[in-house]
Amino acid sequence: MSARKVKERWTVDFWFEHASGKRERVRKAAPVNTRRGAEEFERQLRVEMLSPTLAEKVIHFADYADEFESVFVKANLKYATQVTYESTIRYHLVPEFGSMRLRDINGQRVERFKAKLMGAETAAKTVRNTLGVLSRMLHVAKDWGYLTEVPAIRLPKVPAPRFRFLSDDESRRLLEAADPYWRAPIFFALMTGCRQGEIWAMERDQVDLDNAMVRIDRAVYRGRVGLPKHDRVRTIELSETLTQSLREHLTTTQGALVFPSKEAGIRWGGQADAGLRKAAKSAGIEPLGWHVLRHTFASRLVMRGVPLQAVQQLLGHARIDETMRYAHLSPGAKRDAVSRLDDLGAPPVGQPIGSANTRHEQVSER
Repeated sequence: MSARKVKERWTVDFWFEHASGKRERVRKAAPVNTRRGAEEFERQLRVEMLSPTLAEKVIHFADYADEFESVFVKANLKYATQVTYESTIRYHLVPEFGSMRLRDINGQRVERFKAKLMGAETAAKTVRNTLGVLSRMLHVAKDWGYLTEVPAIRLPKVPAPRFRFLSDDESRRLLEAADPYWRAPIFFALMTGCRQGEIWAMERDQVDLDNAMVRIDRAVYRGRVGLPKHDRVRTIELSETLTQSLREHLTTTQGALVFPSKEAGIRWGGQADAGLRKAAKSAGIEPLGWHVLRHTFASRLVMRGVPLQAVQQLLGHARIDETMRYAHLSPGAKRDAVSRLDDLGAPPVGQPIGSANTRHEQVSER
């Protein structure tokens, strides 16, 4: 008999084994405080746990994916993340799990999917992002009552990404070779580390030349203007050279945008990439993307001894480990750190062990 009386209160207490093999302990106070009431309550609980909800019986992953996108994704994620989720669901998750019932997606099935991706030499970061979206979907399904439990999903480790940056000489050559239409935004990117979307969405009201600073509070992605990545609004101080460059540049343009297209609109990614590649080719530099200019900004700061915390704030990184990728570029940073301990002074120099003046005496007892 699993129902028992505890301090004048009847409680049910039993272990239940799910179809997946997982065991769950159930302890609940009976709504009717009698032995018979507790026994009936236990029978009801067991029936409910043996008979999953109607949605859990019939809903398939493909149907749930449509609902997840139209309800959760649209309501809770910014546009850039929406695009990533929709692409991941369409090209990876639905082809793999679409015909399956939600409740049939267990840990073993997920591991087989992960092994399949990695066997196809899919980048570890892509595998991690794909499994992250799947995990989010299954947890939301549980919140919505479609699942009673979510399998543990182990994400693969992602190696630290390698990045490219320009030397000072390459940066100068790039600026000299660039068409005037591209020179100003290229210089701005090299001197601020702003992301491409932040540069093209920037408006005059964000620029404060009197106080030599710019407020980064918007970015464009696929034609849509929203908040910067991680929703991190930040302020970047401008150097004297960049302030003067911006002052001169703004006298040559009209409208709200700082770097408008030739049609006075927002410059789009393909056009901007082509403009930068053309400048690099003219400068005799291997083709590069706008993010290389952001890496160059960060690298130059670190190599000049700027603390990583300050670089993190300027770049708008959400976590310091994102900025730590530049740490090895700081020349002599560790040497400078330990040299600060030299104020302790050196100990007095003694005679070396084993010298002629050192004796080892043996004392015998009489």
